[in-house]
Amino acid sequence: MSIDRSTPREPKPPATAGVEAAPDETRPGLSHRRRSRALRVTRLLFTPVAILFLLYFGWQSRSELMTLFASARPVHLLIAILAWSMMNLLGPLLATVVFRGLGYDIGYSEAARIHIKNLPARYLPGGIWHTVGRIVDYRRTGIENRDLATFVFLESILGLAIALVIGGSLIGWFRGLQGWGMVVTAGAATGLVITLLLPFLGRLRAPDYVTGRTIPAYVAAVTIVALSWCVAAGGFSAFVLAFPDLSPVASPLELAGVYLVSWAVGFVAVFAPQGIGVFELVAAEMIRGSYSLANTAVLLATLRLVILVADSVVWTCGLLVPRLIAWKRTNPRSAHVGRPPSRRT
Repeated sequence: MSIDRSTPREPKPPATAGVEAAPDETRPGLSHRRRSRALRVTRLLFTPVAILFLLYFGWQSRSELMTLFASARPVHLLIAILAWSMMNLLGPLLATVVFRGLGYDIGYSEAARIHIKNLPARYLPGGIWHTVGRIVDYRRTGIENRDLATFVFLESILGLAIALVIGGSLIGWFRGLQGWGMVVTAGAATGLVITLLLPFLGRLRAPDYVTGRTIPAYVAAVTIVALSWCVAAGGFSAFVLAFPDLSPVASPLELAGVYLVSWAVGFVAVFAPQGIGVFELVAAEMIRGSYSLANTAVLLATLRLVILVADSVVWTCGLLVPRLIAWKRTNPRSAHVGRPPSRRT
């Protein structure tokens, strides 16, 4: 909405005598602030409540869960850790493509440094601080606020749309147009429409967004997001297949669809930071076999520990590798210490 700055704004006429303005009329942003405050409070309260319920159900079914964990396949868990570690390498690639499409010369190494540096903020209450930390660092590189908003907009909405397209298509294929199949098929169609229209919606935020090199950048961004979701869904399938008692529940492709749909539902549930509790319940409802909903949800909650391990490995490597490279550059002779002298022939 544009504001005409050519002429001063005329003062409003006084209210009619004898009529008292309502509080919401005198402060038009009051109701919005109240809703925002209520949402923040709900998000802060929902996380500990969800965790307490998961801990409670886990304690109630601890014997069954211990049996499941005892039979876990370490190779599958390692594959899941590697998959989520790779997610942290694909995220900076998306940022590089989007910012270059918007006219900035930012390299992958810089985007990766910013992404990995802020990984610990992902586990702060609220679920938004990893994004906030990255935006602060990107702003320091000279990227304007408007383009930062475009990036966050694309990262969030495009991620949701692609998750719905892939996950909804897989679940619809395996389960048909009934129950969850019908719901997620409609979600897949919605995600496809959003993906196709998003560049033109983006034009409202950046006038040249659908011209020049931005179209190839958008196609590349869609490809990167789709690849990222395939990797994450593969990690989820490996995690579930690590438990033999749950393996016969669904095929790996169907499990991949379950992950993406459950993630999308958790993302839409704005009252649940990072979808905690919502993701586990939806996924458990879709894949539970002979186990109860609560037991399956608690088991799936341990997936977050796998993701934590993956993030910790990547963050540690991101902290140590640059220092090791810098040390080798300042000590070029260190690589030859201990080697016997070579003999010329």
